[in-house]
Amino acid sequence: MGLETLTEFRDGINLALGEKRQANERLDQWVNDAVIELFGELDITGRRQGATADTVIDQREYDVPVDLLAMLVLRNNTTKKRMIKTSIENFQLLDDTSEGSPTRYTRVGGFISVHPLPNVVEELELFFIKEPPVLALPTDTSGLPSMYDRVIHMIGLRNALIDLEENDRATFIFQAAENKLRKLPTEEWLEGQNPQEGIAIARSFRDLQDDPRLAVDETFRGRVLL
Repeated sequence: MGLETLTEFRDGINLALGEKRQANERLDQWVNDAVIELFGELDITGRRQGATADTVIDQREYDVPVDLLAMLVLRNNTTKKRMIKTSIENFQLLDDTSEGSPTRYTRVGGFISVHPLPNVVEELELFFIKEPPVLALPTDTSGLPSMYDRVIHMIGLRNALIDLEENDRATFIFQAAENKLRKLPTEEWLEGQNPQEGIAIARSFRDLQDDPRLAVDETFRGRVLL
């Protein structure tokens, strides 16, 4: 995976900061924030995880894994239906007296709320992106392919400049990082897969529920927004 170590990320950011060089504690935070941001953006296959939990009758809220970075899919394995993510605002408009097999959910911080209120025990399965390990030792690397090392340097520097209130330079550096990221080959291209173009339109709520794809074996492109 990555070739650059935490020490090299620190040195690169301090070199760019010049007279505003920082101690390792702040540098480590900027670097780790950059790595987390990239993991969420790229959705590297090896970081996809699955977890299951049974519904509890009359219980609406359920904890999410503590190492969850971003949700991909929530599926009711008992009914074999994909649950539909709903915004908090729309979720609050749903009939909170309704009971049955959950079909919708919303995430609030460290837990998810389901609708309708469960009146039967069913198995839910969550597919998510696992948060990357923290870079703590001087020899630690990011866990991302080495082609992203330069982008980590740039986003880490952007994080530093924001904290140091050099916002114009931070914006310039981040735009350069985004341009660099767009020019890099995708994980699918590196694996020799042919990307499929086009958008599949779900014509109804049931179409979304019946989607058979799972997050562990389907291709996700672009930013994860769940």
